[in-house]
Amino acid sequence: MNIKISIMSSVPIYLQIVEEIKKYIITNSVEGEQLPSIRALAKELEIGIITVKKAYEQLVIENYIFSKSGVGYFVNKIDFNKLLLENKQKIYENIYYLVNEGKENKIGKADVEEIFSRVLKEVYKDEY
Repeated sequence: MNIKISIMSSVPIYLQIVEEIKKYIITNSVEGEQLPSIRALAKELEIGIITVKKAYEQLVIENYIFSKSGVGYFVNKIDFNKLLLENKQKIYENIYYLVNEGKENKIGKADVEEIFSRVLKEVYKDEY
């Protein structure tokens, strides 16, 4: 597992770890795999144990991993259909918020459509 964090980021380190581990789990289909111990990961990343513990606790809450007392943390079975639906909902909510903010700032519907189209072309350039 190759976790990259940045101390320059405005995102807290524990959340960076959470996102990196989620990406690893989703892209590698590693159900049942044991994660590094809290101490080992803290040492590898050169950060505090409490930061890693907080990240693991968040991943447990989000049901990505589970803990076996005295043994360690392991990757849960992921329901990818449920995860896809949750991610679609998150994207919907983010887009809704931004479009509504645009409307409140007097940005017209045509301008929003043009911006959205431009973003789609940039992000999905290999599909155009």
